[in-house]
Amino acid sequence: MAKLYIFGIGGTGSRVIKSLALLLASGVTISSKFKTIVPIIVDPDSANGDLNRTTDILAKYQEIQKIVNKGAHFFGTEIKTLQELTDENTPIGLNNFKFSIEGTTNETFEDFLNYNALSPDNKALIDLLYSPSDLKLQMDVGFKGNPNIGSIVLNQFKQSKEFKDFANTFQEGDAIFIVSSIFGGTGASGFPLLLKNLRQDDVTIPNAKLINESKIGAISFLPYYKINLPHGEAKQTIDSSLFYGKAKAALSYYEHSIFKNKSLDAFYYLGDNSSKTLEHHDGKAAQKNPAHFLELAGAMAVLDFMNKIEKVDRKSNPLFLEFGVDSESNGNLNFSDLGKNLKASISKPLSQFMLFNNYMTNFLDEALHTKDTWHKSGNTEEGKELFGQDFYTQNFYKDFLAPFFSYYTEWIEEMEQNDISFTPFREQKSYAELLNFIEDYEVKNSIFSKKASAKILGGKLNELVDHTKYETKEERMIKLFSDATKLVINDIIK
Repeated sequence: MAKLYIFGIGGTGSRVIKSLALLLASGVTISSKFKTIVPIIVDPDSANGDLNRTTDILAKYQEIQKIVNKGAHFFGTEIKTLQELTDENTPIGLNNFKFSIEGTTNETFEDFLNYNALSPDNKALIDLLYSPSDLKLQMDVGFKGNPNIGSIVLNQFKQSKEFKDFANTFQEGDAIFIVSSIFGGTGASGFPLLLKNLRQDDVTIPNAKLINESKIGAISFLPYYKINLPHGEAKQTIDSSLFYGKAKAALSYYEHSIFKNKSLDAFYYLGDNSSKTLEHHDGKAAQKNPAHFLELAGAMAVLDFMNKIEKVDRKSNPLFLEFGVDSESNGNLNFSDLGKNLKASISKPLSQFMLFNNYMTNFLDEALHTKDTWHKSGNTEEGKELFGQDFYTQNFYKDFLAPFFSYYTEWIEEMEQNDISFTPFREQKSYAELLNFIEDYEVKNSIFSKKASAKILGGKLNELVDHTKYETKEERMIKLFSDATKLVINDIIK
């Protein structure tokens, strides 16, 4: 089975990979041609809050998947790192998803160029091309909207260990997808440079011919947010008033250097005329932007590329695709506003995982004190309940699954808070109304039946628990809730 290598460049790249991981956790399916996703995050700002949140989500996904054995609907897609492909005994770690970039740690751009050792003539040339503030830019906070700097620093992809690991593990049928923004510094410069290296038939690169001839797709995000300038500063390195000008210049460059050369099999455009303004942060941990619906759409573009891969051919039929919605009500989107294919792909899986999340996070204590038998079935020799209170204090739930639920909830809530918001779910307030949580799908109780009650889910769990195949108790839980929530959601979303 084939692998898809996903290069996420800069902060936008990290956030799209985060959305993809959360979609895959919920059971959104990938093409049957592919078995494995290999995320590779390219960002000089190694302390970036978006990057580290994404790598933590990926690491927790891997920990859960390792325990549940990839047999369930939830967490069903395999996520691997380059290190695991080269050595399957590599321990799970946050840094394993990062692509190291030499010369970006504790150095300025001036240091990277070795400016002080240059001849007077070369110094004069550099001074013409770059301002004093450009030269003093710290490399470990990214390129701050300067693709002219990023293109110099990132023009070393082929020399990195990660690129060599990527090339060594690339096989027949594997494919590549690149995620970047077009209006910043890291993404705008990194995308064309990476693509150039991938399309070079360089004999010094292992499997260069396979890589050169492989299917490659990409997303370039047009501006979809603005940056608030710090109080009292008239000009900032990252100036969102320049975003559209930079995007136009980049598209013009792409037209001549990428599209006319037929370097891509599929290219996706995503953007939004949003008035959302984010606070300016100078990189590192504070650079942690709220999730945006367009990043979810970007993740779906990755899956769309995988499904279309047999139909695309950069030489005869390259695809150029934009994203749109069926309707937009006062800037507030829910499942009913999405196109038919997108709605069919994500509405049930996202709802299933949200139901699992709500039940375990908000109503577990109540569920454990009902007459339901799902948590009592299969008693151990010690007489303890299968999923009694002790289960939720162990590593699997406490350190991996519960934090993953928190990330999922945070993701949904952040998308709701944008000016163009995605609000697929209602807040859950009671055990009796647990199933009444999907916008545009009203589940009504009657005097004869409590259709919206958590007891409906409890009943499905009771029916399935002793028929669920499993190797570990943890795998049994994931499979059980995957199957039970599917039955419940299929009754709500027809």
